[in-house]
Parts: sequence; structure tokens; C-alpha cells
Amino acid sequence: MEPVTVWWASLDAVRPAHAALLDPVEKERRAKYLRDADRDRFTLGVALTRITVGARLGVAPAAVPVDRTCPDCDQPHGRPVIPGGPHLSISHSGDRVVLALSPHGPLGVDVEEASGRLNDSFADHVLAEGERGSGETELLAYWTRKEALLKATGDGLREPMTKLRVSGPSENPQLLDWSGRPELVGRITMRTLDPGPGYAACLALLDQPADVPVEERPFTPADPR
Repeated sequence: MEPVTVWWASLDAVRPAHAALLDPVEKERRAKYLRDADRDRFTLGVALTRITVGARLGVAPAAVPVDRTCPDCDQPHGRPVIPGGPHLSISHSGDRVVLALSPHGPLGVDVEEASGRLNDSFADHVLAEGERGSGETELLAYWTRKEALLKATGDGLREPMTKLRVSGPSENPQLLDWSGRPELVGRITMRTLDPGPGYAACLALLDQPADVPVEERPFTPADPR
């Protein structure tokens, strides 16, 4: 069975040539970021997508078609889609950028940095009834699991995280309940990912074989810097 591939990159992988891979819409979006780190994260995400998908499809990175049309307003700020596949999901936080690719179906990936910013107020927006998480490590586990789920289904921030109930941080990730949408429980499988120290990450797969292999790979850019 063909695996789901998860590519990991750090910000020091950004190269000047990567900016040339952005299309006009992406360049306009990149220019709106005020901080260098934010511009680099966006640039690296686009480059990672075009380089890895291009290699998979046998086309030049700049020729990879990426559709960012928002399903709600038709503006080009939606999640990226490759017409005809593969399915993809991308996330970034701190120094990490992650791209997940699947030939089997929709998926969602999320990575979050442990930065000391999570508190009880944040927990109120993440935890469902019966979920308990007082420390940042626990909250990051819940957050990344639910963010990955919402990306896999395409709901994004339109669906409150408090409607989803997932397994605890010490357990394998699993969707236990989704208020109003119980049919999703049996359609989603989840995997904990390894983003390195100081981060948490999770992968959610929708309507895919439960035993699908997942391969995590480092992205090594071509020099020169």
C-alpha cells in the first residue's frame, strides 16, 4: 500500500530560489506578512509543496497546479488543493513547517510549538466536556489533534473545538465523539507525529485504510543558500 508521506522542514531550509516558485497570488500574500519569519514560513510551505508534489507527478515545481480558492467566498485564500491529487495538508509553527501528502483521501496535519502561551482561557476554547488538561503539554496534544481533525474534514475554524472529544494525551490519538456528527467517528484514523523537542504534532486521515503506512521524512533543500 502506498504510504502517506509527512515532510518536515525547518526555517533554515529557506533558499532565495524558493520565492521564485510562488505564483502571483502567493507572492501578493507573502508580501502582506510583516515579519521575516512569517514570510519564510509561508515561502517554505509553498516551496515544500511544489518541490515534493512536482517530484511525485514528474513535473517541474513551478508547474505544479495549486488551487487556493476559498469554498465560501471564491477568493484565493483557502487551503491549498492539487487538482487531481495528491491530497495535502500543511502546517507551521515556530521553526517547523510540515506537509502531509496522501494518495488515498483527505487529511489534516497540525504542528504547534510549546511557547508557554497556553492558559486556562485557551483551554476553554479547546477542551470538551470530560477532557482534562492543565499543563501546556496536555493542551498541545488536544489542540493538535483537534486542529488536524478539522483540517481533514475541511471544517477549519468554522467548527468549535469544544464539539470534538478526543482521547487523552497519554493515549493514542482517537476521535471519540463529535457532537451532532457521530458518523465521523468511524471514518477517521489518527497518528501522533514526531516534530522534535518543544513541539507537538498530529495527523488525521479521513476515509482511508486504518493500516495505511505513514512515513516521516526530512526536507533537505538544494544549495546554494
